[in-house]
Amino acid sequence: MQGVELLSAAFNHFSFSKHWHDQLAVGVILQGAEGLDYRGGKAVIPRGQIVAINPAEPHTGFAASEGGWRYRMFYFEEAILRETLRENRNGFAPFLRGPVIDDPATFSLLLELHQALEAESFSLAQDSLLTAALHQLFQRHGDGGEVETKGAQDLQGCLRIRDYLHDNWRRNVALEELAGLTGMSRFQLIRAFKQRFALTPHQFLILLKTREAKRLLESGMEPLTAALECGFFDQSHLHRNFKRVYGVTPGRFAKRNFIQEPQSPFVID
Repeated sequence: MQGVELLSAAFNHFSFSKHWHDQLAVGVILQGAEGLDYRGGKAVIPRGQIVAINPAEPHTGFAASEGGWRYRMFYFEEAILRETLRENRNGFAPFLRGPVIDDPATFSLLLELHQALEAESFSLAQDSLLTAALHQLFQRHGDGGEVETKGAQDLQGCLRIRDYLHDNWRRNVALEELAGLTGMSRFQLIRAFKQRFALTPHQFLILLKTREAKRLLESGMEPLTAALECGFFDQSHLHRNFKRVYGVTPGRFAKRNFIQEPQSPFVID
């Protein structure tokens, strides 16, 4: 994704000399612990916590546990932060209070975002996760202005998006495209849509695709052909989402041609 660099790495005895980044550096510690010399003191970020280093802040990096540490890092350009958080009511500064953030919910959201950006996934999924993760991160841990989150729900806009996704389910729809149809920001759109339909626009799109794949499999189509016909990247992409919705793989369903209705309480009418 333009404006975001990713790093997945593990270090045992390696250490970084003092340096800085032009971008906002945010990471999730997956194993061990990382140590920093930062702002005149030392900090330790253990497994399950978030490391956050503001742009142009000198720091080091070293192993703070036996066996080193493993992490996933983001390097966010200021432009993408401004674009994603543009509903900031008091002006924007790309700073976090870090360097150690203990927030399991945001940790999980950032990890999911990193995995989605690293793998092939729909633009709508990546944009939605990016928006949700950055808003939550800055709402809870920002240093330099609140992110505005308007509570008003635009019901007509949500219905328009629902109908648009019904008509365009084969496409790799972008979140910005949907926001342009409603006049809402991307964050407001995700929030309002989930309040109305109990799932995000991306989850709704996946449900539409998997239901069409189910219909094609019932007609005798092979799973790979059905996956490509429905706009999935490959058979494994269909496999993951089909099993999540219906509790059985496309291959098994194609063989027995039997399936239960979705287990999740999705509302699409």
